[in-house]
Amino acid sequence: MEEISIEAAKFFQIGDFPVTNTFLLIVLIGGFLSLLFFWAFKKNSISPGKIQNFLEWILESYLNFIDSVTHNRAKSEKVFPIAVTLFLMILLSNLTELLPGLGLFHFLRSPSSDINFTLALAILSVFFINFSAVKELGFFSYLKRFLDFRSPVAFFVGILEGLGEFTRIISLSMRLFGNLFAGETLLIVVATGIHWSLAYLIPLPFLALEILVGFIQAFIFSSLVVVFYTTATVLHEE
Repeated sequence: MEEISIEAAKFFQIGDFPVTNTFLLIVLIGGFLSLLFFWAFKKNSISPGKIQNFLEWILESYLNFIDSVTHNRAKSEKVFPIAVTLFLMILLSNLTELLPGLGLFHFLRSPSSDINFTLALAILSVFFINFSAVKELGFFSYLKRFLDFRSPVAFFVGILEGLGEFTRIISLSMRLFGNLFAGETLLIVVATGIHWSLAYLIPLPFLALEILVGFIQAFIFSSLVVVFYTTATVLHEE
């Protein structure tokens, strides 16, 4: 068994940019999703095939879920692209920890178990939320959320709102990273610490659990982005 490390393994370096195993996997996942949707919807036929039907069901179900949060179709359509992309990419990223050979091959590691990946997603999400709020409400209207001089209590609440934007980055990234890194470590220990005769039996409950955890964590991350976007794009007085 390889040494379990929080740091991702570096394959090579392009200038000052290190190319790691998790980075390569997330590039492959992104490319796979892009090609899958392009291939499935390039014809956009009236009688779609099974794959197109399945993908349309996923997209429509997720859009309906967003509607239940925003109660506004226009807002739902604005946050839908980033939310569903986050959900699908994180889900596939989480499921890569189920690939055979995890912990045995140098290149196999779930991108979600890399703090750099989860932190990048969290920063991107919080930036999108604040950018959208400024765009929809106006700069000064949104600024009142953080700088409210009507009363000492309102001013203190505004400071807490500002701190909340930074804590969202930490909570979003650490929740996803902590759950997936712990799950991946568990799978490595279970798979490599038992007798070969039981190698196909003992890990099964843990694999099923990780599939559930992977789905839940992807759904939680993308759902929180929708919730934060919805609350951020409402006027402070409302």
